[in-house]
Amino acid sequence: MEYFGSVQTIEQLKAEYLAYLRKWKGSAMMDEVKKQYEDLLFTFGVEVNRQIDEQNKNLSAEYQKPHYDASKDRYAETLEKIIDFNMTIEIIGQWIWCFDSKEYKDQLKEFGFWFSASKRAWVYSGSPKKHIRSHNKVSDLRKKMGKRTD
Repeated sequence: MEYFGSVQTIEQLKAEYLAYLRKWKGSAMMDEVKKQYEDLLFTFGVEVNRQIDEQNKNLSAEYQKPHYDASKDRYAETLEKIIDFNMTIEIIGQWIWCFDSKEYKDQLKEFGFWFSASKRAWVYSGSPKKHIRSHNKVSDLRKKMGKRTD
């Protein structure tokens, strides 16, 4: 069975994976879902890298964007660690946002999340926190990047 038939981007793939994980965590079906997820992640990564190459073509080395490496993507692994926590998990763009999660702050920090005080949420982007100054409200981010909470 094909689980991700209508998915066209990495963002959609990650959001659908969250929905399947909530529905089937621990079941035999989840093994096949994860395999398809990993295969598609690699496929989408190749396309993303083609786009990055095109963008980098006219940039000096210091301004070039690095390639996406699907083998280093820890998104699914991270979701599997937190899926049973009693908090609100949202996927906004490619980031995992955890609201109402104060009691899990130590575990989230250990898993690579960082706290956004202005958004009152723990955030996972797959890389260490950078000093990002954003005056966007969470509702604006949801509109701009899309949101999934399935």
